[in-house]
Order: sequence, then C-alpha cells, then structure tokens
Amino acid sequence: MKTGGKSYVSSPPAFSNDGKRLLVCTGNTVSIFSTSTGLQIASLEGHTAPVTSVIVVPASSPASKILCCCWTASLDGSIRHWDFSVPDLMKKVDIKMPIFSMVIPSLLVQPVENDEKPSDLFAYLSVEDTIEQENRPKASRGQIRKCNLTASRLIGGLILKETPTPEFVAVSSVGKFIGIRNKRKLHIWMVPEKDSGRSVSKKIALHHTKNLTVLAFHPSKRIVAAGDVTGRILVWRGFGYQTFSVSDELVSGRLVDKEEERPGVRGNDDADSCSTWHWHSAEVNVLFFSSDGAYLYSGGKEGVLVVWQLDTGKKKFLPRIGSPLLYYTDSPDPTLSSISCADNQIHILKMPSMEILNSISGIKLPHSLPGIYEGLYSGFAFDYSSGLVALCTENYGIQFYSLFNDRGIYEVQVCERNHQPADEITVVVTFVALSQDGSMMSTVEAKLPEEGIGGLVCLKFWALGSENKKFSLSTVIYEPHRDAGISAVAFHPTRNVAVSSSYGGDFKLWVCNDEIQEKGLMLQNSGWACLAVGAYKKKPMTAAAFSCDGSVLAVAAETVITLWDPNKNVLVAVIGETLTSILFPCPEVQSRSSLYGACQSCRYLGHTSFTLKL
Repeated sequence: MKTGGKSYVSSPPAFSNDGKRLLVCTGNTVSIFSTSTGLQIASLEGHTAPVTSVIVVPASSPASKILCCCWTASLDGSIRHWDFSVPDLMKKVDIKMPIFSMVIPSLLVQPVENDEKPSDLFAYLSVEDTIEQENRPKASRGQIRKCNLTASRLIGGLILKETPTPEFVAVSSVGKFIGIRNKRKLHIWMVPEKDSGRSVSKKIALHHTKNLTVLAFHPSKRIVAAGDVTGRILVWRGFGYQTFSVSDELVSGRLVDKEEERPGVRGNDDADSCSTWHWHSAEVNVLFFSSDGAYLYSGGKEGVLVVWQLDTGKKKFLPRIGSPLLYYTDSPDPTLSSISCADNQIHILKMPSMEILNSISGIKLPHSLPGIYEGLYSGFAFDYSSGLVALCTENYGIQFYSLFNDRGIYEVQVCERNHQPADEITVVVTFVALSQDGSMMSTVEAKLPEEGIGGLVCLKFWALGSENKKFSLSTVIYEPHRDAGISAVAFHPTRNVAVSSSYGGDFKLWVCNDEIQEKGLMLQNSGWACLAVGAYKKKPMTAAAFSCDGSVLAVAAETVITLWDPNKNVLVAVIGETLTSILFPCPEVQSRSSLYGACQSCRYLGHTSFTLKL
C-alpha cells in the first residue's frame, strides 16, 4: 500500500551542510528533498508519531564526526540521531514525554582546539507533561527541560520553565541564548559556556502589552526581535547586560535609572531600548535575521516576505507568494533559503534577490465552505491516464497532484485572485471533473450572494494543450441552470460530451464543437454548447454519471434514479427507492439498451426477464 499527501509545513525544515538537500518533517518521517529539482530522494523512518524538530549537525561542529548527520525529535517521546546520507539510525534517546520543540545550542558553538575531553551534548526541549499531579494546575502542562544526549537521559528534577502549553524554543545562531514566548512575555536564558548537567544561567523576561507569536535572535549582537498578534514587531537592543554579566559588577554604562533613557522598555526589563515597527495587518508568524545581522525578515498572513534594514527600519518586499507564511529557514549556502507556506508548499529562494527557484508542493486544502454550499462540493477528480488527482484549492485553483511521486505537478487558476489576509470568501470552486482520457476538464465556481443578492454560478470547460500539457480555458457558461446550484458534472467516456445536473430540477447535456464538426457541421469557433435538457417530475437532480460504454446516462432525482438514452435524450427507466432488484431487458429488446429497467411495450405481457438481486 502506498501512502502520501502529508503536511510539509508542520515544523521548520533544515538544509544540509552543502545546501543541496532539504530535510522536511512529514508526519512520522523526515523526507529529504533535492533543492535543485524539488524531488524527494530519501526518507528517515522510525518515529511512531509526528516529527516536530530536525536539526542538521554543522560540519564545523565538534560533535560532527559524520558530514551528513542530524537529530530529530517527535511526539512519540524519542530523540534520534541519523546518518541521513545512507540513511541509518545511529542512536535513540527515549524521554517518554511528547517533544514539541528541540534545540541543541552546543552544536552551534565554534570549535576550540584544546586537549580537553569533549563535553557532553545537551538539548533543550519543549515537552508536555502528561502525568497528572495534584499539586500542579492542569493548565500548566508545557515544560522546558534539559536532556543529556550523550548519557541518553533527562536531567532529573530540572525544569527551566512551566507554561500553559508547550512552546517553540528559539536559539541564537552561535548557541549563546535560547528563548521562548509565553503570552505577553519573552523568557530568555543564557547557555553556559561549559554546559553541564545542572548549570543554567539566570533568565530574563521582556514584557509587552499584546500576546507575542514568534521571536528571533541577532547572530552577533544582544538584539532580540518578537512579533505579536496585531502585526507589530518589537526589537529589544542590549538585552541581558544586567542579569547576564560575568560578575556581580554591572557592565559599564548599562544600568540606568531614568525611564526616558531606555526608550520603549517596559518597567525594569533588562534592555537598553525597544523599538516598534508595524507593517503587517495580522499576526506575525515569521522572524529571522540575515546571517550578517543587517536585515530582519518577517512574514505572516499577507503572504508577503518583508525585509527590514535593521539600522534604518527601511523595508523591501517579496510579494504575491500567495499564501500565509509559516517559517523562514536559512541555509549554510548563502545563496539559498526557504519559505514554508500555509498552503503546504515550501519555496526555495535564491538570495539575495529572493527569486523562487523551486517549490516542494504537498496536497493543498480547499476553503471551508459556508453551510449552504456544503452539499455542492466535490473536492477532487482522478486522471486515470496519468495517475494524477485534481484537487480544488483554497486560492481558487485546481492542483494536479501525482499519486505515484507524492508531489504537486502544476496548478490551474480557475479565478484570478491576489491573496489578501482580510479577504472574506466571496467565490468558491465547488466542483472539478475530468474526462476519462484526461484531455478535458470542467470546473464549477459559485459567487456567494451578499445579503442574499448577487449570487452567480459559473460552469467552465478546459482543454489540455498538446504541447505544454496544461489546461487552458475553452468555454465559460454563466448560470447554466438559471439560478440553481450544480450538483454534478460528468464526461462521456468516448465522446466530447458532458452532463451537468442541478438542484433546480433539470440536467443538461453539453457537446464540444469538435464533436459537432465530426458529424459534418463546420463551426469556426471551438467551444461547448447545450445539446439537450432533461427533467423528471421537477425533482432536484442530485447526481449524474455515464455507464462505462456511454450508452446509458444515470441521473439521481431525489430518492429515485432515472436512466436515459443520451443519444436520444429519452427516459428509459426509473429505479425507485423501494426496489430490491435491477431488471435487465427481455431478449426481444436486448439490443435496444445495455441497461434497461423493463420492456415498456411488454412489461405486462408475460415476457421473460432476468433479475439481479441486490
């Protein structure tokens, strides 16, 4: 059995040391993709629950004995050490608590040449304590814990911080500081230079008036940035000089008494200044400093990557990414980086131009439809000739996804739309259908009425190009069933004919002009036109399908199924809800139809019929 279609953006990815591979958390596995082609080349399998962190060991790290090794953490409560070039599992650490985030600061410390014995390797974990305790409130289940990876055990009794829920742990690029956000506070710890089991520096807290969403450390200076739920970015400069001083003496010039001499700093927070930038209209999800510290990258629901110049606050943009941003990941190769988006795509960027070089596409999800349109939705269709599945997406498009390669191939934009975070849903793509050979496609879109006025249903037909193998729009039909919604669309298995049924009580047969030309009628414009209309007792038509050879059209009319001859548009039988069998025709009319309820001319004349019991 082949499985696929997992989320690629549940956790931040990680680049290999040469920048040629991207390690992506995909459910219980880590999928390894080529950054040049976007294709999956390997996977790390063994975790029994979703993987939440993947950390590639830098080539310059003293812990790097193998060029291609990484650490992973999972909700299954285990930490694993891999050689991902093989791939091969080298070590497993079981802490028996779900791990939501992990950092290993000592991997980022530059090696020092000496004869001392290598120190143990420590990880800082954000875990969930699932054990009920009477003296601890149920609301505080998140914990920041320390784990000795060398000894394969947690540091017993040492809890750096308890939080209502597990929080993402951030680490500075040189491994000197770690931090988390906790509602309206940032908690920051300084990692000891010679880390040991219980050596933990004091922590500081920086306060804000709104809930914080993300934080990032400057690569070389004592600067930390955080985003909040309103779209603001706060930049604290000179944090921790009082608390993190080497001795009891305070650093010269850092301790000031007057509030105005520490602009923007709240209360007794340990920072020299705090400045606020505001461009985003919704919460900030992405914050990351450039490797030289000159720029700060930010992103959120707008689908725009903003690049701030740290000294001046000036900004430039990478617009029209098309989906809210979740993570920005830097690469050891300074010419590459990646953006993870909410539509299950990871874009590989060429730096510093921020040009999209490649994309790793998972299955995209559709909009959550309003209640009145839930019954009109058919989210996918299969192209049996190529092994692709067509899916309605959130951005008013159709995504073609390869089931064999487990990757997105390309998209067709049904409605033109620029992503805006504050947009209300005004249009939904409710249906997609493909012909049996995959050469034709039909889509249905519905414009939602505003205050009960202005609703519109649109049926579109598309043709597959012979050269580029992509669909182009052929015909647009507005209100194909008056003001009624379309319940189904199906293509004839051998001809350029399609059927659409509606809740308004009718179905229509559509024919492509190419089909008409084959019969000798020369038409200059290629497109689709209505060939016939059918109805049954004014009942809503809720589904439609052709038989395998196309000789019979079945249309559901509430609780009965009507069978039609599509060539003559004649009703030939009705299967009622109380029937327990399907009647095949008597021998005298066997040639008239391959599927027939009974012989209309001799139903009561005693002729023999054959019955298939249900």
